[in-house]
Amino acid sequence: MTTLLPPNSTELEYKLEIAKSAETNLERRLNSMINVDSIPDVFLDFLAVQLSVDYWRFDWMPSLKRSRLKQAFDQHRKKGTPYAIKKALEPFGYAVKLVEWWQTNPVGIPGTFYLELDLVGKELTKETYKEVNRLIDETKPASRRISSVNITSNPVLNMGNIIAMQDSIIFECNPGP
Repeated sequence: MTTLLPPNSTELEYKLEIAKSAETNLERRLNSMINVDSIPDVFLDFLAVQLSVDYWRFDWMPSLKRSRLKQAFDQHRKKGTPYAIKKALEPFGYAVKLVEWWQTNPVGIPGTFYLELDLVGKELTKETYKEVNRLIDETKPASRRISSVNITSNPVLNMGNIIAMQDSIIFECNPGP
């Protein structure tokens, strides 16, 4: 058994630690508090601070919070890459296609990229647009800038037992220099 006691502890202190360890099992409790799937919902916000999750909202559903927590380490490793931008938007249900300047025909302006974002049945609102821009800005490399964002929204129309897809709405944004 590993101990938290200093080397100059008495025999009595060691025996008390052994007696208490069976009852408290601190290591097991700490591991359960770090496991994203088993942590109680009320502690998710604290775990987000501990894992330095870049974008977090307290009003999210616990399932979305857990999803963001599971991605935190991977996102920090890959921050500033196209992969990170895609992963930042996917938990919200968006399909993302990122094209960098050297992948376009003709070749675009060096250091730029554009996004094609499909909201997959979600409505395009001002809040959604602000959220998308914030996520992109927080995860993109500092040396890159967006040349344009094409957002496609196919709202789902629910009429009783019938679900119909409405016409697609495409919003294009060309940010300035």
